[in-house]
Amino acid sequence: MKVQDYAISSFRDYFWSQGEPWNSIRTWGLPRFLRVVHSVLMCTLRISTSGVRQADALLGQEMGVVFITWHDLTLMPLHLFRHKNIGVIMSTSHSGRIQAALWRLYGWPTTWGSTNKREGIKALREVLRLLRAGQSFAFTPDGPKGPRHQAHPGAIYLASNAPTVLMPLTVAASAYWRLPTWDRYLIPKPFAHVHVHIGDPVTVPTDIPRDEMEQWQQSVTTIINEAAAEASRQLYLNHKRKDNKN
Repeated sequence: MKVQDYAISSFRDYFWSQGEPWNSIRTWGLPRFLRVVHSVLMCTLRISTSGVRQADALLGQEMGVVFITWHDLTLMPLHLFRHKNIGVIMSTSHSGRIQAALWRLYGWPTTWGSTNKREGIKALREVLRLLRAGQSFAFTPDGPKGPRHQAHPGAIYLASNAPTVLMPLTVAASAYWRLPTWDRYLIPKPFAHVHVHIGDPVTVPTDIPRDEMEQWQQSVTTIINEAAAEASRQLYLNHKRKDNKN
């Protein structure tokens, strides 16, 4: 291992330790620093949307709705749908707590979850209760660890048992970076054109048989990918309209 790589690895291990002062920096300082960086980036972007009005019309209804997007596309929803009482499930890990603190700064209520089966079921039951009470939720069906862009059954289970609808939410950007993470997390470059698209609500039947769940997972994967294609198409049309005006 190179000296530089060893130094970075050592600092990372020390930063994630339980001791002070890093514990305070992680849980209080880092989320606020990230919020400043995120807010500055959002101010530079040229953002357009489609389908947002129909989503707004469903918010605040007697039953909450379930927004679904891929794990790498969450940076824009964090900004655009802040303070709308849309909940998220977060891990109790170090990184999960930092992410939860950041999202709470934007008015996203947090329900604690886990990759542990028992804790995961407990979290889903709590989300189900909140959905029935009218709080909407946002899910990344391919999270928290992938496979990338392949839907897991959690969001489908919730929509089926609440019962409520699934709303696919996707993002396209004219220029962006991809992080070297499992999800290839997307960060739009400053001054990029970004389009956020919300597709039509998808009704999920109640009490889906276990042997049909895999088919529904494939359907949800297709639904989100089709919404992503529409976001890219809308981004292209917006560019074309602008070019014609010029």
